[in-house]
Amino acid sequence: MLDQAHPETEKILTDRRLVKYKPFAKLVEAAAREQKIGAGRIFREIVGLTARKAGLTADEYFAYRVYRADLSRTEKREFVGARGSFELNRKLSPPGLTQMRGFLGDKFGFPALLQQTGLPTTEIQAAFTTDRFIGSLPALKNATDIVSFLSETAKFPLFGKPVKGAQALGTIRIDAVDAASDIAKLHDGRVVAISALSEEIVRDFPDGYLFQSVVEQHPVLTETAGEILATMRMVTVIEDTAPTLLYALWKMPSPKAMSDNFWQDGSMLSWLNVVTGQVERCVTGGGSDQKEISIHPVSGKDLLQMRMPHWAEATDLVKKAHALFPVNGCLGWDVAIGKDGPLIVECNTNPGHDFYQIGTGRGALNPEMQAVFSRVIARNKAMIASLTKRKYKIGR
Repeated sequence: MLDQAHPETEKILTDRRLVKYKPFAKLVEAAAREQKIGAGRIFREIVGLTARKAGLTADEYFAYRVYRADLSRTEKREFVGARGSFELNRKLSPPGLTQMRGFLGDKFGFPALLQQTGLPTTEIQAAFTTDRFIGSLPALKNATDIVSFLSETAKFPLFGKPVKGAQALGTIRIDAVDAASDIAKLHDGRVVAISALSEEIVRDFPDGYLFQSVVEQHPVLTETAGEILATMRMVTVIEDTAPTLLYALWKMPSPKAMSDNFWQDGSMLSWLNVVTGQVERCVTGGGSDQKEISIHPVSGKDLLQMRMPHWAEATDLVKKAHALFPVNGCLGWDVAIGKDGPLIVECNTNPGHDFYQIGTGRGALNPEMQAVFSRVIARNKAMIASLTKRKYKIGR
């Protein structure tokens, strides 16, 4: 029987909104001390960078360490925030061409398509939904159905996530349940009531919630980064006719986390060589707390000697997946390396370029990246012009 001495009574599902951030004054103080620069200089830079159209917010200025003294004024202006990433991605995949954004981001529908085309993806065991047809999978209509599924038929370990969501909002990993005691054991060590978990899912995510089998990760990655799935963010673009890999990062989870999202304290982010899959640089922490590391703090493995297994297959996989929707100039992929090879976890139609900026220490609009973006945008304009020219007119 699972230990139920201290069942969790507060919010159960992962929620980034509960993270406490440093006050603005503390951020300024820490950045000034770290870089040995005056607070006045920081204030002037924030005003200049946040005043731009689609510029950085003050929080993003600190999160991406744009205050660094080694960055020139031009290099500082190459950084983009969430709004800037969104505007950039609209140019790379303009709405006038792309009509499938909702589908690509659908965490149930898109994996179903991948399975149909033979591309490897995650296994869905069941889904909470009040209006969706999900074929032969169990459709859980309410909290009672969820309790029954978790207590009777679910295969553990199990990973749960909303059909619509991002940044690990609402996720959970369940390692075991004791149905007789209404208890579920989570991977982060908490013990919670199955009924309370089910009610929270129905309340917070009425648009749907998925229950997936936990991916059995490649042993090399588990030995290095721990048991929790450490996925890669791989961003592909189409400059001419075929997708290419623009950049890739490896997200290593905190030992105490249930997912690999970088915002969770203790998580690590590695920038990967797109040709070899070799780790080029690894960081942990944000802002003035960020540290560049070479040794994993738990496993003791040398991260800079790490090369992603099945790299060629992973690169080929995301290229094929992108080629299913060639009108999209830019797409982001969350890719896991399972024991038998790579599989796609999710597709991102608006891949925030924050991972690139944190992992490399450079702005996403640096000259090399801008050259690629310009070619993608030029391709899009040509496609739009061709579609306009070929439009049929009804009547005289």
